[in-house]
Amino acid sequence: MQTPSPTTSTFPPPSGRQTAWLIAMACLVWACSSWISGGNLDSYNDMLENYAWSQPFLWGTHKHPPFFAWVVGTWFTVFPNTDWAYRLLSYTNVAVGLWGVVSLGRRLGLGGLAHWGALLLLWSFPYTSLAGKFNANSQLLSLWPWAAALLLASWQEKGWRGVWFSTWLGIVAAACMLSKYYSGVFLAGFLLPIFLHRDGRQWLLTPRPYLALLVFALALSPHVAWMAGHDWAPIGYAMDQGGGDVVWRYVLRFTLSPLFYWLPAWLAVCAVYACLSARMQQQSCLRTFGSYLWRSWMPHGWDDVLYWLALTPWLLTLLCGMFGVAELSTPWAIPIGYAFALLWLRNLHTLAPSVTAQVLTKLRRAWWPVVALVAVLGLVVAIVNAQKSDKGYYRPTEDAAQQILKQWQERNPQQQLAWVGGDWAENAMIAFYAMPGLQTVPYMPDSFPAQLAGLGDWRSKNGLLLCPLGPVANNPDIPDTACMQEATQWLAAQGLTAAPQVLTVERSGWRFPKPLPFRYAVFDVPAASTASKEVQ
Repeated sequence: MQTPSPTTSTFPPPSGRQTAWLIAMACLVWACSSWISGGNLDSYNDMLENYAWSQPFLWGTHKHPPFFAWVVGTWFTVFPNTDWAYRLLSYTNVAVGLWGVVSLGRRLGLGGLAHWGALLLLWSFPYTSLAGKFNANSQLLSLWPWAAALLLASWQEKGWRGVWFSTWLGIVAAACMLSKYYSGVFLAGFLLPIFLHRDGRQWLLTPRPYLALLVFALALSPHVAWMAGHDWAPIGYAMDQGGGDVVWRYVLRFTLSPLFYWLPAWLAVCAVYACLSARMQQQSCLRTFGSYLWRSWMPHGWDDVLYWLALTPWLLTLLCGMFGVAELSTPWAIPIGYAFALLWLRNLHTLAPSVTAQVLTKLRRAWWPVVALVAVLGLVVAIVNAQKSDKGYYRPTEDAAQQILKQWQERNPQQQLAWVGGDWAENAMIAFYAMPGLQTVPYMPDSFPAQLAGLGDWRSKNGLLLCPLGPVANNPDIPDTACMQEATQWLAAQGLTAAPQVLTVERSGWRFPKPLPFRYAVFDVPAASTASKEVQ
């Protein structure tokens, strides 16, 4: 594929076992660091939302396709419902994706550079700090590299191996779409390397791409059937998020995303290559550095497979934003850089092959100090959050969930709580931290999103509505939040008592040295049979 093939005689690459060890240790440190520094899962409750959607096995939700929820549900059948286990899932997802990058690099003929193409991504924000929040965007970190690697495997392998890889290409491509519809841009980007490269065009003359398409369609068909039976809810949600108008500030942010998301890794590898190369040639390090920064992004001809795999997700997304197809969101950029480090290393090795061995030696020496720095920074961030009484850090999510359930059971002895609604998706905290079998529904139990959640006849089941009220902040009055208004009006319409149970909870222990109480309002929704008995 017109890619230089670095040989092990030039520099010894890390073995597969060594690479796996380096990735595993870095991901474990990041998981621990994010757990210590965060205090809670995430400020927007995306991770609790994932768990809520994972409770029933469904082929869709009112917002997103279901694959990442399936991953969460599968994970917590093995691991306990704790924050640290969720963080471990986040960075296991990273590790799976990085091994996909190694596989892709090998398929591209990069030899030992494939390993460092994966390892360097652990010096970029999407694979480190941003990856700690597991959601639809971060799920793609583990899927896109494998889809690209399987594309190359499908057109490189013949016979039954080709059939095998083509089948898996269809499955993984479907998983990409079932994680986030934005993956359609990524998959569309495969067309350029396929049509521009001779091997890709020859592949189209075989049955293998059409086998992959067939498997892809079959894997997606249950989700499509589900959407057809539920008013195409996820498509409607996606269309409501933007499109039609060009918002140029969002386009500009996405244009610059490869720089600020992957800046540390890019600067590090370019600087080391430039300084060592300049020293050998007795040139200016700064001038060489500026040249290498630009040339690290350059293609090797129009049929450069690596270049198009690396750049097309970014370029096609920009086109969608500039023509008003979608209102761009910067977090969409999280998965687009899976092949950036491979491209940089390939190009820089081509420019200065004589220093590659020294470059990789220096990068490896810096590996463990960087990992140690991550651990220290996690502690520093935790201390800062604790001292400044950060609301997201002090929010007593787990303690509140357990107390809410305990008090409900005291008010309703020998009764079974079946569902929780109210503030979506913070209400999922009760299911995650206190009662794993509890079904979480969006908003009120008769809302359209709740109907899609598979609750069934909510009237025959005991439930509650939860409205978090935030920090007390020396305010004795109960804030009249949107959730409180909606819950009160809905209960009145059902002929039920609208008086909430209000409880105050605060965190304690060495990680939470300052008092910062939070309040929660709980509305009991008794089953129809129970309510009728109370009236009698």
